Amino acid sequence: MICGMKTFLHPPRRAAILLTLSAALLWLSGCAAQAQPAAVSADVVAAMSAPSDENYARATEPRTFTFPLDHGPHPEYRTEWWYYTGNLTDATGASHGYQLTFFRSALTPEMAERSSDLAANQVYMAHFALTDGVRREHESFDRYSRGAGGLAGAQGEPHFQVWLEDWSAVEVAPDVVQLRASAAGADGQVALDLTLRETRPPVFNGEGGLHQKGPELGNASYYYSLVNLDTTGVITSAGQAIPVTGLSWMDHEFGTSALSGSAVGWDWFSFQFDNGAVLMLYEIRTSDGAPPPDIAASLVWPDGRHQIVTDEEFTLEPTGEWTSPKTGITYPSGWRIQIPNAGADLTVTPLIPDQEMNVSFVYWEGAVDAAGTLGGEPVTARGYVELTGYGETNAAYQR
Repeated sequence: MICGMKTFLHPPRRAAILLTLSAALLWLSGCAAQAQPAAVSADVVAAMSAPSDENYARATEPRTFTFPLDHGPHPEYRTEWWYYTGNLTDATGASHGYQLTFFRSALTPEMAERSSDLAANQVYMAHFALTDGVRREHESFDRYSRGAGGLAGAQGEPHFQVWLEDWSAVEVAPDVVQLRASAAGADGQVALDLTLRETRPPVFNGEGGLHQKGPELGNASYYYSLVNLDTTGVITSAGQAIPVTGLSWMDHEFGTSALSGSAVGWDWFSFQFDNGAVLMLYEIRTSDGAPPPDIAASLVWPDGRHQIVTDEEFTLEPTGEWTSPKTGITYPSGWRIQIPNAGADLTVTPLIPDQEMNVSFVYWEGAVDAAGTLGGEPVTARGYVELTGYGETNAAYQR
């Protein structure tokens, strides 16, 4: 048995990041403590394309969301994630970025009766990363645990929280969440202690939060975003505490679905503009080059008007590339995004090229800047980009 094996979960926007369930099941059934893993090579797209158990609930029609209850877990669905990313500025004006993500994956549709407090049919994974714009360093970490015995879990009421050991997102007042995470970096402690305050209503992606991932009934998720989260606090990089302010973005998505068979990966973008607009856009790449017809982006204008942008209404063109010296994977690095019917023409640049997630499943996720036009007017933006399917199957290496 291989104990301590980890898995990567990620979606179109996270469309069903599956903790590769075989690895999770091995750990859950026989490992009592975390161990440092050997290098793991796996294809996240193949994992996400696996058929789903029909006994799980599926997203088939719009639903009415109730908060804070729906900020919490939905264990009747196979997969779920809470994605926090943010663009921060320190007192010198330097830029930084962070990611803190929690994933839940069910191993069975129902929990069997067992006497142990550590018995669980839910596995939690968390990813934490910090991009230091001054040091021009990106450090990433992951951990996982069973959802039992207080090791990991989530709740929506009486207040929202999700945690994995001492990494957590906890509602400390109505519409105010505190994020905390800490890890040992190469040059000292890496940590964040941030307070996020909601300033706008949730953005319900797709049709009232029903976000289709493919043409099949139920090949969808429930997906909403909390945007323009006013953020203050402290990040720690190489052991140095740095007060910061900025904006964060939270995605919460849950469902039971699989990618269509031709999918090879995805590119996901979020932007928060200086004029108050926000944009979530992604593209699922396929083996035949034709994007799935059900992809829809969300553009929210400064006045709150929500515009759905279909795959036929935008173009996404890489403008450069970067090759990881650790894995040999080549990713696009820099993009041009055009949405003619929104008067949008944006040039997107990574904060630093190397923001590869050096965790058990390798992918790229990092802070970016954008500039150009929106609504025909000049704008700038800061945001986050996620890239998968660029060679992860050949990316095993020892850390």
